[in-house]
Amino acid sequence: MRTGVFVCSCGPNIGDRIDIEKIAKEVSEIEGVVLSETYGLLCSPDGKKYLADKITGNSLDRIVIAACSPREHEETFMKVCETAGLNPFMMQMANIREQVAWVTPDKKSATEKALKLVRGAINRTSRHKPLEKTSIVCNPEVVVIGGGTAGMTTSLLLADADRRITIIERSPSPGGSVTLENEKLVENLSAKVAGRSEIKVITGLEPEEIVGFFGNFIVNLGKDYDEIRAGAIVLATGCSKDESGRAIASEGFREMAEMLRISTDQDGFPAREHDSLAPISTPINGVYVTGCAGGPCSLRATVSQSEAVAGTILSSLIPGRKVETEPRTSVISETLCRGCMTCMEVCGYGAISFNEEKLVCHVNSVLCKGCGNCAGACPSGAIRAQHFTPDQIRYQMAGVLR
Repeated sequence: MRTGVFVCSCGPNIGDRIDIEKIAKEVSEIEGVVLSETYGLLCSPDGKKYLADKITGNSLDRIVIAACSPREHEETFMKVCETAGLNPFMMQMANIREQVAWVTPDKKSATEKALKLVRGAINRTSRHKPLEKTSIVCNPEVVVIGGGTAGMTTSLLLADADRRITIIERSPSPGGSVTLENEKLVENLSAKVAGRSEIKVITGLEPEEIVGFFGNFIVNLGKDYDEIRAGAIVLATGCSKDESGRAIASEGFREMAEMLRISTDQDGFPAREHDSLAPISTPINGVYVTGCAGGPCSLRATVSQSEAVAGTILSSLIPGRKVETEPRTSVISETLCRGCMTCMEVCGYGAISFNEEKLVCHVNSVLCKGCGNCAGACPSGAIRAQHFTPDQIRYQMAGVLR
């Protein structure tokens, strides 16, 4: 092993509160560490160049970066590793800013605590294995759930750009709630939809299952229908009123939002990415809301939102675009799996299925996002989350508790 350790001063954030030179000196004596240095600001352009040069110049096969939270700059340093020809999963961060410098006032105690975290990270990298990134091509097709004014308007706009759309409407025919105000508009839209070969309309059904992510959603309508694949989903289900006359989300919308992992308010309407800046986008990338599916909405506003949804999809869901899949997926051992399906209950991405022939569960690596819920819940220990294996965690803890 040729491990490099880099301790970031982060300006005064870490350097004024922790003796980073002492940390660099002490860990340099650990077996396998061939380089141990400090630097002022590793995330800066100069810092990233310095790091890449050190990786290539010293033939490092794994590195530890003692700096801020991985949430802040893990992706930054992983990209630096790739630039330098090092597999990004051979890098480990030790958070000595948020977990030490900002919460431990005594410098001596902070230094000792930081040293333990860095030792743990070095230990952990000795058990790292390179993981390979893969990507899938985005499916440019779109599923529109709801065949009212909002759904049909959005579908026609997308069809004008040569996209293929599937409208799923639970009523016997598209049209939604027809009022005197929009009766002619609905008739006109219905006729246009019926005349477009790019648009397929399925009526009398609702989605039973929706799994996947931007570029790769799968919608199941039941055993008698083939699964529908699409790159984006538009929620255009409208709303209704309760006994008191208050507007609420349409029947069954909460269940559908739960399938998509979208939270809802007390009236059942979906959360937005940002109420003002992104009112037609949900927190789930690739899932959009238009019309009364998001709350009471005028006809004019419905058309405007549908135009915004169509424009957003056309500018982001580009044919041929590739989406990188998560390499840190879970893996199930068929030997240890008892087929209890506990993992399926806790998987929020619909990435686990049950093999009826082998009576074991299986992870779809394309859908898996590596959250680790299944590994934590498995009663037989049959599941391993890649890059968070018990062996890696055990070695890290041994270094911290030394």
